[in-house]
Amino acid sequence: MRAFWGATLGFTFAFIGWFAFAPLLPVVRVDLGLCDNNAVIQLLPEDERVEACVCKKQCKSTIASANIAAVSFDVATRFFLGSVIEKFGPVKTDCMLLSFGAIVVSISAFIQSGSQLIAARFFVSCLGSTFVVNQFWNSIMFNSKIIGTVNGTAGGWGNLGGGLTQVLMPAIYALWRSFGLSLSMSWRLSMFFPVSLYVVLVAWLWFCTQDTTTGKFEISMLGKTRRAGPSDYLRVCMDYRVFLMIFQYSSCFGAELVFNNVLVSHFVDLFDVDLLSAGALAMCFGGMNLFARSLGGIASDWASSRLGMQGRLWIHFLSLFGEAIFLFIFGCIDKSTGGWPVALVVLIFFSIFVNMSEGTSYAIVPYMIPQDLAIVSAVVGAGGTLGAVIATWAFYKYVQDSLLPFKLHACYVMFWALTVPLMRWETLGSMWHNPAKKLVEAPAAQKEEPKVPVPIAEEQPKHAIEEAQL
Repeated sequence: MRAFWGATLGFTFAFIGWFAFAPLLPVVRVDLGLCDNNAVIQLLPEDERVEACVCKKQCKSTIASANIAAVSFDVATRFFLGSVIEKFGPVKTDCMLLSFGAIVVSISAFIQSGSQLIAARFFVSCLGSTFVVNQFWNSIMFNSKIIGTVNGTAGGWGNLGGGLTQVLMPAIYALWRSFGLSLSMSWRLSMFFPVSLYVVLVAWLWFCTQDTTTGKFEISMLGKTRRAGPSDYLRVCMDYRVFLMIFQYSSCFGAELVFNNVLVSHFVDLFDVDLLSAGALAMCFGGMNLFARSLGGIASDWASSRLGMQGRLWIHFLSLFGEAIFLFIFGCIDKSTGGWPVALVVLIFFSIFVNMSEGTSYAIVPYMIPQDLAIVSAVVGAGGTLGAVIATWAFYKYVQDSLLPFKLHACYVMFWALTVPLMRWETLGSMWHNPAKKLVEAPAAQKEEPKVPVPIAEEQPKHAIEEAQL
């Protein structure tokens, strides 16, 4: 349980620093002079500048580039983190990521231009790689029968940090402002809040947690004799099921990252909501992580206990499908079609399906290539962040309309949802095929002792395993 909380809090706090800029962008863009009408708003008092900022052309392009940068470095670090974990173990890897994050977040408080904002958000995105540690650490600590529930809960409560950020950072900014500090000084001092969290957490992880129940992590625990190399990454990525899962995860976790970046600005610009209220509304999106990702994992485990992998795939498909539907509906709501209250209701349902999809994804990951669990966890996690890069660049950066990007993004999600029926395993089956049923019907004369034990056999119902092991 110390590993569970270490992995969970590491990812939760990482989110706070990773997206610290997102809810403060309406303030930061004014302070850095990014607004398209900057020459005009300079004449206004500081508090009025935030409301008067027009961010449609060059300003929107700079902010979108910063949002892309905020997930770009994470793609690379997640991809290679499988090898890093195998070399150093999950505890040291988490400590290294959080320590580097503390340094970068501290430096980001001193930026003075749009280009520096982009650079700061690029390097701080490495904090997102704590997710790979989160999922891997729990996968080697807990029994695979409940791995969907454990990974879903740890990942969901970790993602909750994205929602907490939407409330905490504006509140801390408002606190500094209440002491009479300037707009610029207030947001810059606010950036040191996540840094203080990292200092405390790194010390606790280093001295109070361990890699496994027996102590230090060894590569032999994965049934391997050597650490992962480039050829292993290539082999894993060439598996078409891993390839599909990478992009399926990009359509759910990628969507969550995009919304963490754009929600506060969306409510401020489209619905004229003040900064603190916009943060509270955005928190409702992240708040669903309290239960929704766990719900996806629990639903996947429940379906697996009855239908094996067939059940997991059906739950995964339905979650992605529901996500696409509610994302499209969200893109249809403005002031004339219900305003922010209707948008909030749709946003909550969308968030539930997003988080369930993430939970169902990592309920399947441990069964894809068990001996390469670290690599599969890493590349699928990298795919999630890649989805945010793809969506922000393709749908949000160049499209001037405020709502069309959400509709286009929904089409992207739906496309990858429809690839779930293509996934198939000889021993585990697919959405349309469950080999466990045939095992139950097999005549006793055909029984054979298993030549090679395969860990994924427990995915089959218990009576099927007793009848014939794969």
